[in-house]
Amino acid sequence: MATKSRGLQPIDAYLAGLENPAAKKTLGALRMQLRKLLPGAVETISYQMPTFKVDGNAVAGFAFFKNHCGYYPFSGGVVPALKEQLDGYTTSKSGVTFPPDKPLPAKLVKALVQARLAEIAARGKKPSSVKKKAATKKALITDRVTDSAVKEATGRDWKAWMRALDAAGAGELNHKQLVAHLAREVESTWWQQSIAVAYEQARGKRVVGETAATGFQVGVVRTLPLRADELWERIATQAERWLGAGAKLTLEPGAGYEVPKRRGAPGARGEVRVVKPGQRIRMTWQPDGWKKPATLQLTLVPKARGASLHVHLEKLPDAKAREAMREHWSRVLEGLAEK
Repeated sequence: MATKSRGLQPIDAYLAGLENPAAKKTLGALRMQLRKLLPGAVETISYQMPTFKVDGNAVAGFAFFKNHCGYYPFSGGVVPALKEQLDGYTTSKSGVTFPPDKPLPAKLVKALVQARLAEIAARGKKPSSVKKKAATKKALITDRVTDSAVKEATGRDWKAWMRALDAAGAGELNHKQLVAHLAREVESTWWQQSIAVAYEQARGKRVVGETAATGFQVGVVRTLPLRADELWERIATQAERWLGAGAKLTLEPGAGYEVPKRRGAPGARGEVRVVKPGQRIRMTWQPDGWKKPATLQLTLVPKARGASLHVHLEKLPDAKAREAMREHWSRVLEGLAEK
């Protein structure tokens, strides 16, 4: 079943740590049912919750959140597919919540497990390129944990947490600092970590590295001593300050641009794809020497004092380019604050 180790196994330790008697009893019984439905499955902890895996695929997970329990099939398709059977329960695309003293009926758990197994089996018949892409796609915490769950446990839903952390300057904190900041308000270490990771995913801080869909990526963020409208005005009318000397830019979807080559800096070119005035620009970015363009996105976030500018690049050619872009855009953001 689970990998042998000294002391309590992961799920044993999780259940032993629950202080709510009803939740401990309900989730303990759910675990035993999953063992019967999934003989030979590996029991582990994934996304900080008890999880059953079959051939490396997460099939079922469960957790307790202050006042309610949650069941998660690690899929965005299983819960919608069983909409009629789940009538009366609080659901999201990725999970079902229920009171600790009212366990999910065994028949319903069986249906959830069978639906997930069928989905995995169907996915296994797809071409290898499709399977690879699906396997590397990252699940967002905000898709997996419902607004009602986070609000009930912490007092805020996901949008409220994003706004509160932006206002606190969390975009400039590393993960350890962010968790420490959350610990001042959130007692549960599970929720501290979950909110921190969700924020980092939402703000592009957890997308460095390489994925099959977006290649090498990097995110840079700075809070500047400018009002949001002032910062947007500089971005919109002074392209040379962030694209490079000699750059001319028309902020309209489909508009092309070029940055002349100069001593010590290559030229660049690209095309504007998305413009949301005062909020966001998405465009391609291709310096001289790159075979393919990267995607560049600038996102402006108003704050109580000043405004934050988030720069995110994806589809970079390699790790060397990623580090070069991190340094380049860090300098650009610092320069934008100068008069």
